[in-house]
Amino acid sequence: MSDLAAKRRASITVAQAEQAAAVADPDRLAVSLLSEFRAAWSTGDHDQMTAVMLAAIDLDQTTPDAPRLMDEIRGIRYQAAA
Repeated sequence: MSDLAAKRRASITVAQAEQAAAVADPDRLAVSLLSEFRAAWSTGDHDQMTAVMLAAIDLDQTTPDAPRLMDEIRGIRYQAAA
């Protein structure tokens, strides 16, 4: 990712991403939110994780035929049973 893209991405909030989703590709938004959740998970940023989860719930509700993003997030949060 270029420096400009990284700066632009760092300045975009979850709320702005949700707003853009109204006109953007839901799959692209889901990938972005999942990446944002992983980054927040790795740093222990619980506020950001919560914000992303709320956005994921909204996205899941607006795109009922798409794969559920919250299922992906739950997969990150909980270790699979061996």
